[in-house]
Amino acid sequence: MTKQDRQKVSILVVLLAVLGVTIAFGYRLNQPQTTSAVQTPEPKPSANPPAASDARILLELVEKPDAAEEDIGKKNLFQYHQAPEPPASSAPPRGGPSSSPIPAPPQAPVPTPITRPPQPPAAPPIPLKYQGFASTTNPSGLTAFVSDDSRHYNVTVGEILMGRYRIVSITDKSVEVEDLEYNRRQTLPLLK
Repeated sequence: MTKQDRQKVSILVVLLAVLGVTIAFGYRLNQPQTTSAVQTPEPKPSANPPAASDARILLELVEKPDAAEEDIGKKNLFQYHQAPEPPASSAPPRGGPSSSPIPAPPQAPVPTPITRPPQPPAAPPIPLKYQGFASTTNPSGLTAFVSDDSRHYNVTVGEILMGRYRIVSITDKSVEVEDLEYNRRQTLPLLK
């Protein structure tokens, strides 16, 4: 046998060994695993088994938060309430050099909340868009192309649009429109 034949035989033997190991592992991994059954321990009898009546909550022992007025303002820093006056002492005053009761400190006046009149509703934005402009030979100079959601308009300076909007000025970058109903102005930029 030549040297090349021996190399081929040794390679064949190694490949067969690898194939055998692969088949053995594949066969073992595909079999369902058999595990021993887990035995649960039997419960031991206790001297005092818990009864259903023992599992109750004693509501008398649960601390209840009081919603008394003296608590208001003590715990919430953001709620103003004047502190209550201390209770008067029921013990008779002792005889001595000053048997007169101590006067209570003067109370600060309670500020009344300032109520402002309701603001008028804000004016809605003008629903027009400045689409473009054209130079004309008329004295007003520029004609603006504005549109709302449904129509297109060609307007000049001073024109009243839809009976509500007056065109104040037209430039190549914006149109200034005055809302006659709310008496306010809005600048509409040129859409690109």
